[in-house]
Amino acid sequence: MSTPTAANVFAPLDDLDPATPGDPFVRLRYSYGQLLGAEDFTTEQRYFLLRSRLHNAALHGFGTVWGLKVGSQESETSLTLTCETGLAIDPLGREVYVPQKVCLDITGLAASPFWGELSAPPVDPAAPASDAIDTRRRVYVVLRYRACLTEQVPAITQPCSGADAGLSPSRVQDGYRLCLEAKAPDLTGLPIRDITTRANPAGDLRTRILDQLIDPDVPPPARLWSGADDAPLLLAVLDLEPVGNPAERVKLGGAIDNSVRALLPAVQMVADLALGIHLEAAGGTPRFQAAGLSAHPGDGADLGHMLIDVGTTRPILAASIAEPSVRVLRFDEPSKAWVSLPILVQTPTATGLSLTVDGGEWAAGTIYQVCLAGTGPNALLDIDGKPLAGAVGEVVPPGTGRDASLFATHPTTA
Repeated sequence: MSTPTAANVFAPLDDLDPATPGDPFVRLRYSYGQLLGAEDFTTEQRYFLLRSRLHNAALHGFGTVWGLKVGSQESETSLTLTCETGLAIDPLGREVYVPQKVCLDITGLAASPFWGELSAPPVDPAAPASDAIDTRRRVYVVLRYRACLTEQVPAITQPCSGADAGLSPSRVQDGYRLCLEAKAPDLTGLPIRDITTRANPAGDLRTRILDQLIDPDVPPPARLWSGADDAPLLLAVLDLEPVGNPAERVKLGGAIDNSVRALLPAVQMVADLALGIHLEAAGGTPRFQAAGLSAHPGDGADLGHMLIDVGTTRPILAASIAEPSVRVLRFDEPSKAWVSLPILVQTPTATGLSLTVDGGEWAAGTIYQVCLAGTGPNALLDIDGKPLAGAVGEVVPPGTGRDASLFATHPTTA
């Protein structure tokens, strides 16, 4: 299933997909005493398999789902490309799984016929002009779906058939082929919908989506099950330099670029990024956010002061508490203005922060607020060093801090 290291490896092979052609909208109807043959069972399999591919391609798209990072192992005498294990979906909706790390020795690539097919990398317009000849050559790392027939079993044969006719493969193994190619994959003719390429798009987002859906300007979905099987996935681009004269081996002419590939993130990941909150099952680490207030008069040494408990979803890092990190304000009814109150003591607790505030005891109905810094040099941090992300219920992008202002009326808790 992995790419071998023979000299002819650099010309990819096209393998037929035994699941096509087929029809994802026709399935068997069973009846008592019905005689079933191999083609009937094949039709049954194709119905579910091709519908799954239709779902993948039409509702999700194509690209890397996870893994498949292309790297290298280089020494003074050798160069090996690596591809990590991973999963992708190709433009025809087929899952392409690489179960283990793949290594491809390309040390002698410059001495192979394939080297003559390669072109120099595009000229960078920002680079200074030079008369030197660029000896580098660009190659593209491409992943393809490949179906393999395996597990030969005895089969009924016609009279006078050859010896090999007595065996037939009993399994179809979904595999892959990892190739180096001289040109970037051409996806023309594949049912790929890209709303960003629409000419003169309407300003309204819904109208743009509607135009894309009812006038997709791509081949019909029957391309997914018609039997045209080539649907390459570009994983990475790299430049190679020949070493020696005549060239004996190659070396990397820059970093391997994995960013050129199509990406297919999970819906869960997109939702988390769009909403800025963790939507998966409960039980994970909560965001560090302010969670509520309560206030009561002090006694003993704190007599004549107010004690305020500020709740947070994560314990606060004590070293991050500074004078500007927390402010307490009380609304003064006669002047109709907020008055800042001195904070005498700030003590982190298991559930948040305890404040001792000067200014006398409050009458019932006093409105107050506590402002917590989540940004700037005085941001409050949790015990893992992450900044305060506003108040509970606020949508804040992951890793981003946000100030929080909590309001309450004494003696009630908000």
